[in-house]
Amino acid sequence: MKTFSATFFALLLAGSAAAQERVEFFVDAEGVRRSGQIAEFTPGATRFEPEFRTGGGAGGGFNFFVSDRVSIEAKVAALGTKTRVRIVGSDFVGVADLGWAQLYPISAVLQWHALERGAIRPYLGIGVVHTILRNVNKQVGAGATGIRFKDPTGAVVDGGIELSLARKWSLLADARYVPMETNSTVTFPGTTSALKMHVRPLIVSFGAGYKF
Repeated sequence: MKTFSATFFALLLAGSAAAQERVEFFVDAEGVRRSGQIAEFTPGATRFEPEFRTGGGAGGGFNFFVSDRVSIEAKVAALGTKTRVRIVGSDFVGVADLGWAQLYPISAVLQWHALERGAIRPYLGIGVVHTILRNVNKQVGAGATGIRFKDPTGAVVDGGIELSLARKWSLLADARYVPMETNSTVTFPGTTSALKMHVRPLIVSFGAGYKF
C-alpha cells in the first residue's frame, strides 16, 4: 500500500506541474464521522477498544485542472474528534474519556467532472490519503500507560458538486469516504493488548473556491 501511495502521489504531482487550464484555490468547513469497526484484537488479554466520535474542522488546498473535465486535487485538513477507550476485562467493563484528538488527512485525488461547462458541475474522484493522528498518547487506565496509533494510509473515494457564482468564484459541497485498511494498528504501552482497526471515516465539507 505504501508503494502504491508513493507512486500515486508522484503521478499526481507530475500531472499538476503540467496543468495548463487553470488552478483553483479552496477552503472549507468539514465534519467527520467514523464508520469503521475493530478488525482484530489480542485474545486472552484485557481489551482496549478506542472510539472516535463525530468531529469537525477545516481544510484547504489547490485543484489543478488539466482539462475542462479532469483535475488533480491536493488537500490538507485539520480535524478534531473526541476520543474514548472502552476497557473490557474478564470481570469488568469501563470507559476512559481521552478528550480531543487531532487528525490531519493529507490527500491527492484525481477528479472527473461530468460537465465541461455550466453553473452546476458534479464530479467524482479517487486517490490516496495519509492521516496523521496527534494528541492520542494519553493515560488510559487499567494498567495502560498510553495509546499509540500507527498513522494510516489508504484510498479515498470522492464526490461532490461545484456551483459557480461568478467567473472566478464558486461554492463547493463534497463528501469523501476513506476505506482505510488494517494499517491503523493500535498498541497500549504497559499492556500486552493490541488491535487493528478499520477507521473508515466519512468526511463531508462545504466551502468556497477561487479560480486563478
